[in-house]
Formats: sequence, C-alpha cells, structure tokens
Amino acid sequence: MRLIVTHERPDFDALAAMALAARLHPGARLALGESLPAEVRDVVRLYRDRLDPLDAQTAAAGEVHELIIVDTADRTRLGPFAPLATRVPVVVYDHHPPVAAHQALPTGRGLVDAVGASVTLLVRELRRQRLDLEADLASLALLGLHQDTGGFAFDLTVAEDHEAAAWLLGLGGGLSLVRRFARHVLGPEHHAFRTRMLQEVRRETVGGRTVAVAAFEWPRWLGDVAGLAAELLDLEGTDAALLAVRMERRTLLIARADGARIDVGAALHEAAGGGGHAGAAFARDDRPLPEAVAAVLAAFARHAVPPRTARDLMSRPVRTVPPDATVHDAAQALLRYGHNGLVVVEEERVVGVLSRRDLDRALELGLGRSEVRGFMGAPPVVAGPDADLEALEERVARHGVGRLPIVDDEGRLVGIVTRSDLLGARHGSGAVDPAPAERIVRRMRAQAGEVLARLEARLPPGASLHLVGGTVRDALLGGPLTDLDLAVEGADVRALAEAAATDLNGRVSTHAAFGTATVHLPGGQALDLAGAREERYAGPGALPEVVPSDVRRDLRRRDFTVNALALRWAPGPPLLSDPVGGLNDLRDGLLRTLHPLSFTEDATRIVRGARLAARLGFRFEEGTAEQARRALADGFVARVSPERLRNELDLVVHEERPARALRILDDLGVLAGAYGLDHSASVLDALDRMAGEGREVPPDAYWTALLLRLGDEERRTATRRFHLPDRHAHTAERVARIVAGAEPRDDLLESLQRSGRAVLEAHGDPHRHVVRTFESLAGRRRLRGRDLLELGLAPGPRVGRILDQVARA
Repeated sequence: MRLIVTHERPDFDALAAMALAARLHPGARLALGESLPAEVRDVVRLYRDRLDPLDAQTAAAGEVHELIIVDTADRTRLGPFAPLATRVPVVVYDHHPPVAAHQALPTGRGLVDAVGASVTLLVRELRRQRLDLEADLASLALLGLHQDTGGFAFDLTVAEDHEAAAWLLGLGGGLSLVRRFARHVLGPEHHAFRTRMLQEVRRETVGGRTVAVAAFEWPRWLGDVAGLAAELLDLEGTDAALLAVRMERRTLLIARADGARIDVGAALHEAAGGGGHAGAAFARDDRPLPEAVAAVLAAFARHAVPPRTARDLMSRPVRTVPPDATVHDAAQALLRYGHNGLVVVEEERVVGVLSRRDLDRALELGLGRSEVRGFMGAPPVVAGPDADLEALEERVARHGVGRLPIVDDEGRLVGIVTRSDLLGARHGSGAVDPAPAERIVRRMRAQAGEVLARLEARLPPGASLHLVGGTVRDALLGGPLTDLDLAVEGADVRALAEAAATDLNGRVSTHAAFGTATVHLPGGQALDLAGAREERYAGPGALPEVVPSDVRRDLRRRDFTVNALALRWAPGPPLLSDPVGGLNDLRDGLLRTLHPLSFTEDATRIVRGARLAARLGFRFEEGTAEQARRALADGFVARVSPERLRNELDLVVHEERPARALRILDDLGVLAGAYGLDHSASVLDALDRMAGEGREVPPDAYWTALLLRLGDEERRTATRRFHLPDRHAHTAERVARIVAGAEPRDDLLESLQRSGRAVLEAHGDPHRHVVRTFESLAGRRRLRGRDLLELGLAPGPRVGRILDQVARA
C-alpha cells in the first residue's frame, strides 16, 4: 500500500496538497488523523467522497510500501508514520525551510522548494506531466494556496504562486471555498492592538539595514496578530519589522523582512529558538521584553545583508597597459578581450583610463604608433573597495566617466566598476534579487550544506567560491540537484580540489588545459571546480583558448542565458548575479544565446541546447533558432569533427527522454543536415513512452531508430563517418527487414539485442505482441526439433512447420 500523509493538525494547504498528490500518484491512498482543526474537518466532510481518506492509525499499522509526504520534511511531525519514514521509500513535497538533521526525513524523491504553499509545488509537477484537475479539486487547491500565502500578501509569496492560482482558475476552480473559509476580519480588540502597535513603533539601524520595532505589553492573551507585523513593515517602509509583545508571562516575537535584506528566520532561530524563513519568522521567549528584543536585534545585525559596495560589483583581474604602450597595441587588447576601456598603470599605480572612443579617434588620425599617455583620461577618477552603490553612482555622474578603477589604501588597482555594472545593480538584470538567492541558498544548505561548508573552510584568505551555471539554474527551477558546478576566484583549483577530496573522502581528476578539477564523492555526487576564465576561439569549430578572468566575465562566455547565473557562496552574504537576463528566460522557458556568433564559434552548442531544452521543457528563442539554422546553412556545423558531433548526439540518446531533444534537432534541420540521419517521430515517442512505463529501452535503441529508415549505403556512410559500432547498422538492418513485411521469425528475434527488440516493439502491434511474448519466454526451455523426433514425429518439413506454429503461439 502507498500512503499520502502530512503533518499532524494539517491546514488547508496540507489537505489540498494531499489531494493533488493523489492525482500525481495513482493508486496511493490518503491517510488523515483525528486531530484536525475544526475548519479543516468541515472541508474534509465536504470532500469525503472525493478524498476517501483512511484512518491514520489503522493505515500506519498496515503493510506500507511507500510514503508520499506533503507540507513537511520534519519526520517528528508525522505522528504514527514517523517510524515508517525511515523504513520505506519516501516522496516529499514541502515548501518550508530545512529542519535540523535529527528531524529531517531521509533523502527521497519529490520537490522541496521555497514557494508560498505546498500546493504550488504539486501544481508545478502536474503541469510538467501535463495532468489536469477536476474543477472541485482545483477549488480546494485554491483554498490551500490562499491560506498559506495570506491571500498572496505574505512575504514568502513568489511569482509561481500567482501562476499556480491562474492555472487552477483556468481549470474551473472557484473561490467560494476561499470566501467561506479563508476570510479574516479584525475585531475591536485587534483594532485596539493595532493602534497601540503604531504608537510604540520606533526605527533601529542594524547591520546597515533599517528595522521598525514595536515592543509593548498587552494585558491578556490575543491570538492571530502575526498579520499586523506585515502591516508594520509595509507602513514603515523599512528593511524589516519586529513586533514584540508580552502576553501572559510570554514574549511573542514576530518578524517580517522585505526580500532577504535581513534573514529574520535565521535570526529568530538563533536568538530565541524560533522558526520561519528569511522573510517571515516567529518565536516565543520567556525572557523580559527588553532583553528578548535586544537579543533579536543583535541577531538581526549578524544576519543582515549589507548594502552593496564596489567590492561586490567590481570585475577582476583588470586588463591594463603601461603609459608607453602604443595606441595600436591598446586597441588590439580591447579587440581581443571585447572591452570598451583599459586602465593605464605605472609602477602599480593607476595613472589614467583609456576609452575605446579615444583610441578609435587616435587611429583615425594615423597616430597608432603614439604612446597612450597622450590620450588617457588623467588624473583618473577612482574609488575604494568599500564605497557603496550610491557613492559610486554619484562619482560616475559628477565626473561623467564610464568606468571607475577600484584601488586599495596604497593606490594599487584591485578591480574596476563600469557604468553598466551600476545600472545592472540598480535596475537591470544584473541586480541582486534576494528572493531567488534565498531559494538557492535554502536548497543548497538542505542538500549539499556539509560539502559546501568543507570547501568554504579550505578557501585561502581573499578567495571566493561561487555556484554557477546548471547548479544555480536547477536550484531555481526546483529540479533535482546532482553534480555541483563551482567557480573559484583567488585560489588554486587543483589544491582546493585535493583538500576537499581529503576532507570528504573523495578522489580528484583534473584537466590542466582548462584549469578544472572534479572531486568524485563516495555517494556518486561530483564537485566540478573551475577557475573563473574567459575563452577565445581561434576559428569556427576550434576548441577554445582559455585565459584567467573573474566570475562576471566567466558568465558572459557561456552558451545560454539560463546558464549564465552565479551565486557567490563565500565569503557571505550570498549574492546572486544575473548579467544577461537569465532569470527572465528561466521564467519564460526560453533558451537564448548570449551573442549572435555563439553557434558559429561552436556549432555543438546547438545539440547541447536541444538536449537542455528537452530536459527543462524549454524552447529555443526565435532568434536563437534562426542562428542555429543559419550556422547549419553556412556550413559551420560541417567544420566540427565527426567525433565531437557523435559524442554530443550520444549524450542526447542517454537522456531520460531522448525523443524530445531529437524532435528539436529535426525541427532545426540538424539531424538530416549535420548527421545525415532520418527518424520516425512515432517510433521515438513510443520508445520514450515505453521507458516511462518501466520497459527496458537501452540508449542504443535510439541509434537504431535513427539509422532504420536509411538505405543500406546511407547507413554505411553514417556508420563510417561517425565511427559508430557496426552493431547499430546490423541491428537497424534486421529490424528494417522485419518491419518491411517479413513475418517475425525466431532466428531474427534471437539475433536482436534488447535495443533492436525495443525499436521493433515501438512499431506497435503485431510486432509489440510478438516481442513481449518472445521475451516472456526468455530463459525457459524451448521446443526443439529433436524433441518432436523423440515424441515419434517422422523427420521432414512438418518438423519445421510445427516449430513455427508453436513459436507464433
């Protein structure tokens, strides 16, 4: 028996999530305890026929094979199911912050992500699997969504919660349950409490952030005042708000924060053992009111994200030239690195700044051999590493410069901040977005916290560690996290990898040419470490030349915007960088290249893009798809070695559902134009479906399917060109003979490996029936001619005919 369970005393979100989980997991039964809140019990009565819940105590005593747990990842809150959670496989759908290790459920399948409600996670998975809901279940889901997001007013609410609500409404879900059960109106005493709160409010500055604090005593117990803390935050416009109230010898501490400028959840947990997340938290405290407030504010200071400074925004290393360099050499350096300016350094001191415009003007005048000292802006306008965003903006505006060299106390160059850096930090896609950053940190701490802590402890002074690329992308999308992609600044990658391997009992493999190292951990996870770098291509299809750089430039060399994301993990606080609009494309489900020549430089990115788009359920942005077709038409794909093309396609057929990626490649013309392969969409889709049903579908089956419709000569040409194993062509030839009309025979079926039989099975009946019957007899004693002779049958043609009839039967 498979059970869907939740925490004791479930709310509407937990109940609705259970109902949606039943849609995702057919055959699983809901189990509810007796301790239901009155309003939840009323809804259960309304939906009893739809939910058909089992009694929790009775169900827990039965034979349970799997637990599907919603709205909690805390084993201690599962009541009678807590012992089972450590003995059977678990699937978890939860939106709450991670719990302590001794309370946490074992690692299992499911989704754990920072959204407003567990319903949102279930909706995400329903939409991914293209499953709909009946209108009454959509209405129940809307009730759970509205309750846990406070009608979309709580700080933990994210865009996906609104999208989930829109989807549920589109399925016919109504709001009658919301109006009946989720409505909340303040009474006279709550109005009096609110007035007192506003009279007591004061402002404090902690950790460079502002906090609205209202601390007072209330003569009797008054419940349900948490919503007033959110109102306090809105009215005061501060970074955070703290409502501290002494009632019946207990101090209630309720905190709210704007984004993740102060992690109030971590602060209240540290100061008073409370719980919550970065935007909302609660605690009870026995200490006197002033003492409790002082402890919380001190914790706020430790968990505040300080205002951004030049140290956070600057790029490094900085490309420099000496003052006696020629204008021609400086212009070549700009062209090589794609920059718009250079810093002029003499004896380790900044003496000027060169812009592309000034160098171009000098070249137009025929002054390419002149020294750059005559064209640089001097004296240079510089700033220190601790200058905050406002000070940097003021300096750029006042002096009209496009870039600020950042210098230390000795005047030595340590970085550079450009006008585009400032615009991105303030307004654009490069700005730090606290909500996504919080989601990434939460997921990483839950699933790789110890590994990252060990790496952080091994960083030398001045170095930094960044989560990059697919790790950040998958953490934001809520997908499973497998290998970790990490970039390092200011540290030797190989030394760091070897130290981490020693700490984590792993082993190291390195790639010296690319400055990368991989730590293989005992559990199968891998840490891919790389020094921040830039790449230059000598020509289309060539392997890149790698030069050291910083993470900001490293992101700009990547293939697609959704992979050009980074989260600085150490030193803290964590900061998310999005220099090219990857967050927007993640939201829209688009793959977009970073520049028009991306596929020209490396045409294998088209195949990698198709694989990524299929895995994520994304599509190529229109301009990106046109770039791929143009690269194919202009012959740039043909410049890539056959081995690299084969390796990329081999990665496609090893995907969980290869048909999706192969369909994208066919739409772009790549399968025929670059590989000379053909395919049947129905056969590839059938192979995917068979794999989803648990049938064995080896990756070789997809190679067979791609060769199947080719002529003999075309098949041999493709096999030779891409150095494919001969078995692929031989298997395709045998399957083609059967599909062409020859009746399935034992000798042909026995000559096929499972890959060939899978392709034959994908052609539907009668082939599917014959293959499944044949495989059901595998390993059994088969009737042979000698058996018939021993039974008394005379030798002759009848022996063969009888064997054929028995085989078909």
